Amino acid sequence: MSKPLSDLIIWGGTGNFKVLCELLKTQFRIAGYFDNNPDIPKEYRGIPCLGNRAAFLDWVRQFDGTEKPSFIVSIGPGYGQVRLDVHEEIKSFGLHPITAVHRTAFVAENARLGEGSQVYANAAVCVDAQVGRACIINTGASVDHECVLGDGVSVGPGARLAGLVQVGKNADIYTGAVVLPRIRIGAGAIVGAGAVVLKDVPDFAVVAGNPARIIKERRE
Repeated sequence: MSKPLSDLIIWGGTGNFKVLCELLKTQFRIAGYFDNNPDIPKEYRGIPCLGNRAAFLDWVRQFDGTEKPSFIVSIGPGYGQVRLDVHEEIKSFGLHPITAVHRTAFVAENARLGEGSQVYANAAVCVDAQVGRACIINTGASVDHECVLGDGVSVGPGARLAGLVQVGKNADIYTGAVVLPRIRIGAGAIVGAGAVVLKDVPDFAVVAGNPARIIKERRE
């Protein structure tokens, strides 16, 4: 007899949420999702939207003294610090953070994934890689051997991080970018889609092109 699925709630109801629903459908019973955006649909494939932050605060009271569900935050790229802040707030109420790995993804046995991180279809996290909390490794992306990703990092679809790359907290590496070995991407930096990074990127710099060049500074 199969084991009953555990309950899970998701914070966020946009594109990343839909990806997570597909990823987690055989592992959890998704009880609902929360989002502060009033325009979010009230239901997705039979999964109800349970409301905004105020609704969450009311909802979580029902579990006082009982086992609380698991959770994951589906806020997407560009909002790493928001994703981390929401993760920590929900965790503070005693819900259990999970990591999410698609069944087609490869994660090396000795790679480390921080709580709340997500590895999507056909992505790879290779030997001795370290991925921080609430990171997103998007569809078909690869994080090669001994890379170190700080908390809140996102790696876009098809992006490639060669070996020994270091990525600072809340940096975003967008679709199809390539980062050569031993490069450091600074905290809060943005690597544009299709960029080829040949040298270190300073904190909060925005780089684009082949080879990648600084085009502006990110404003938080």
